[in-house]
Amino acid sequence: MPEEPLWEGNVNDAVVDEWKAETSPFDRVKEVLLETTSYQYAKSIAKRARVSEPSARKHLNTLAEAGYADTDDAGKGTRYKRSRETVAMSRIQELHSELTKDELVDGIRDLKSQIRQFQDEYDAIDPDELAVELEADDGDGWTAVSRWRALEENLKLAQAALSLYDFDPDGESGSASDSRGSFANDAGDLPA
Repeated sequence: MPEEPLWEGNVNDAVVDEWKAETSPFDRVKEVLLETTSYQYAKSIAKRARVSEPSARKHLNTLAEAGYADTDDAGKGTRYKRSRETVAMSRIQELHSELTKDELVDGIRDLKSQIRQFQDEYDAIDPDELAVELEADDGDGWTAVSRWRALEENLKLAQAALSLYDFDPDGESGSASDSRGSFANDAGDLPA
């Protein structure tokens, strides 16, 4: 069997070519946006997404209208980055899909316990109260503030992921009026 000749191409170029062949310009702009953590101009995102600048701008505006992008008018044009809500929803979905309801409950208990330890150790209600008390050079204190804030953020995300286990947007588990929840407030819902 004859040996095949060694490939002499550039692997990076090959990966980019494959990415372009398998995705639409919109998908590439969205993918790049979701990795963008600081404000960037459409030109920069277009370059990374391998699309024209007008195409990137059009898709970024669509993504901003849909809530995927935050915008900043910087005087020289609009800049874009992924929205905080998109990141939060992605993390909530990830937690919900990777952990069982019992695992989430246990995780929430653990997070609350760790938060109580910070409250007891620093005699503070929350990390902001601790931050007000700290001196600028208190490295351990500022590290505690950072860790405490992360615990509180993770607790909120875990609680949101847990709530998805009971979320029934189609109202299949209750009556029709129950499916409207707290938004139900028309005359038909009021007692006679």
